[in-house]
Amino acid sequence: MSFTSPLAWYWVVAPLAVAVLAAVLLLRALVHVGRGRFAHGAGHAGGGLVLGLLALCAGLIVLNTQTYARLTAERPVAEITVAAVHPALQTYQVTVRRLDGTGLASSCTVQGDEWLLSAAVQKWQPWMNVLGLDSTYTLDQVANKYYSASRGNGRRITACGLIGGAPAWVPHDVSAWLIDRALVEDRHFGSAVYMPLTDGALYRVVMTQSGLNAEAVNPIARDAVAKRL
Repeated sequence: MSFTSPLAWYWVVAPLAVAVLAAVLLLRALVHVGRGRFAHGAGHAGGGLVLGLLALCAGLIVLNTQTYARLTAERPVAEITVAAVHPALQTYQVTVRRLDGTGLASSCTVQGDEWLLSAAVQKWQPWMNVLGLDSTYTLDQVANKYYSASRGNGRRITACGLIGGAPAWVPHDVSAWLIDRALVEDRHFGSAVYMPLTDGALYRVVMTQSGLNAEAVNPIARDAVAKRL
């Protein structure tokens, strides 16, 4: 679990500073009116209203930017490399190198048309994503997949478990207590991505707020994906 914010501090401080200045001008306007200086009061009130509107507009822009950035945030999970072992038998070695800070690497020999990476995902409520809390995940296994059910029927399944999970933000017992009482969790579910098995292909797996996603990195992988589609 990670708790991050993509905004620099000044994007929040600047609208707040303008709003405070607007409030000061409006208060000064009330003081002037109370003392009978209506012209000064009107001038300060006008300036305060203008600054207040500017602060409101800036705040809405920052909020919308923050919302979009947080709900579409992606984090690197793993780099997948494929090497042929026995092309005639469609056997490949798939290496999963973690990119989430654990530094772990696992290799698995699979047989089929595609590799498949799965994970258990914990999705939070959108308002928690906006505040900076990213969806959590634990990688499960890498397995084989065929282009169609008819090709896969009767063929053996090859799979390997992956060690290590995502780093914890707070201890599990504490997070379970908070989740149960704060209603910040959306759902638990399984997520998986798959890409073609091709010798020399390089892929990257990322974690979105809604589950795993994958992309082809090198030309070999991109050509394999284009042929698959």
